[in-house]
Amino acid sequence: MTTLFQRNHKLYIVNAWAIGRDPNLWENPLSFYPERFLDSVVDVKGQDFELIPFGAGRRICPGMPLAMRTVPIMLGSLIHCFDWKLVGGIPLNEWNMEEKFGITMRKRYPLCALATSVSV
Repeated sequence: MTTLFQRNHKLYIVNAWAIGRDPNLWENPLSFYPERFLDSVVDVKGQDFELIPFGAGRRICPGMPLAMRTVPIMLGSLIHCFDWKLVGGIPLNEWNMEEKFGITMRKRYPLCALATSVSV
C-alpha cells in the first residue's frame, strides 16, 4: 500500500506496507499482535506514519470518520447481544490464526462461529 501526502508544498510517497513490517519500529512485525497499540501514542488518523490504516494527507479515506464512530457501536452490540462459540466445539486455545497472503491479509482457514441470542 502506497500513500501520497503533501506537506510544505512537497509531495511525499509513503510505503505503508514496509513501515508496518519494519523490525526497527515494531517488535515481531510479522505477527498479529494488536495489543501492541494499547499503551502507544500512535494515532490511526493519518498523523503518525507508523500506523496509517486509512491513508494520510489529501488521499485519506473519506469514510474514516464514519468507521471510527460506527464500528465500536456495531462490535459492542454483537458482543453484548450474543453468546459466541466456535463451530465444532474447538477450544479457543486450539484456534488456528494462520494468515493467507494476497492483496489483503486473510485467515488461511475461515472463522466459523455460532451466535446464540442472549435473553435479557
